[in-house]
Amino acid sequence: MLTTDLVRIRKKDGKITPQYLRGPAIERLLPIVGYYGETFAGMIGAARDDLDAALDAADVAARDRVAALGLRKVLEDRAEFETAEGIDPEALRRELFADAALAHKSLELRDQFDRDAVLAATAARLGMTVEALEKGLYSDLRGSEILQSFRPLPAEGVIERYNLGLAQAILIRATRVTVRLEGEEVARYRDIFRAARFHQLLHTVHGDPTAGYTIELDGPFSLFDAVQRYGVRLALFLPSVLACASFQVEAEVLWGKEREKLTFAIDPSHGLSVAGAREPAGVAPDLELFCEAFRRLESPWSVAPNDRIFALPGEVVCVPDLVFASKETGEEVFLEAFGFWSRAAVWKRVELLRKGFPARILLAVGKQLRVSEEVLGDEDAGELYVYKRTISPREVLERLGRGARAAAPRAKGARSRS
Repeated sequence: MLTTDLVRIRKKDGKITPQYLRGPAIERLLPIVGYYGETFAGMIGAARDDLDAALDAADVAARDRVAALGLRKVLEDRAEFETAEGIDPEALRRELFADAALAHKSLELRDQFDRDAVLAATAARLGMTVEALEKGLYSDLRGSEILQSFRPLPAEGVIERYNLGLAQAILIRATRVTVRLEGEEVARYRDIFRAARFHQLLHTVHGDPTAGYTIELDGPFSLFDAVQRYGVRLALFLPSVLACASFQVEAEVLWGKEREKLTFAIDPSHGLSVAGAREPAGVAPDLELFCEAFRRLESPWSVAPNDRIFALPGEVVCVPDLVFASKETGEEVFLEAFGFWSRAAVWKRVELLRKGFPARILLAVGKQLRVSEEVLGDEDAGELYVYKRTISPREVLERLGRGARAAAPRAKGARSRS
């Protein structure tokens, strides 16, 4: 992910536009990208300081220096660095400093401290050479980290990811993002909605498969906390949108130290993409763990990621996370998790269920959102389950087995699409 200092932009008429690499700029930078890639691949086992020195040796024109640093960052994100194996720098420092303190205490008034002697004595006691001791003392510092592995990428692919990274870095400073999609197959829409939930983005969906959908997402800078983490999730969601044939992304961003309000837009004409980008195949990691634990209960219910899109006329689209199916009756019950959502989002879903819903659904809501289980009654199509830290498989199974509503009431005119 590109950091803000590596992002080159233009501002005009309240709009922010990244300086994507195009035409002549690509021609100038491709040889440099090739050199960077060869350097990373050829220096496995080298210290980061040595790698940086080799990368700094590239001849980069002044006008391309910021872009070159960004391209270098793209490749660095594909590298793995670790502290030298078998060395505990904290333990080495502790041993050496203790020996040095004893040496200082034993000095006579006119004696001078002999650093080399202390190093030699400590190294001998630890069964290592002086050179290895000195090298290992600060091997946990960034510059001493060892390049363990590197995933090569063609130079054209690095350029592609750099351009995408510019857009992602701007979205990290968004307060609101609107995505408009049209002309896709239902399965494609479903994958995008699933990706939004997988990345735990606060969002609402409006529309239908014929006219298209509008996804409204809260941006990182609309939140009070966890801004950076949420921003990364939003950035990781962007490739799912870029894979569509027709899309419009519009974002409101706060840019710079002064948090200047600007607008940012992306559409297919910008040519942004990542070869091979795919939406997450399943549900979020915490729900995946829940599913594994639920299956171990060996109950009459199966559980799987949900593939259905529920669209009630005039209402927001509902795409639950999971579907449970009774092996005995065939009944289906859906689950939608609200652990990371806002309290307002839960109330919107509660209002939707009160108007009628074409299936039985369980809303799993984190305790921190302060919503009572009593807000939905027996006459409603849904049930609310408030959990403390994680969703309990046994609690969910108990609710599934109550059988109070064998079939959910359908609202007049309500329809589901799958």
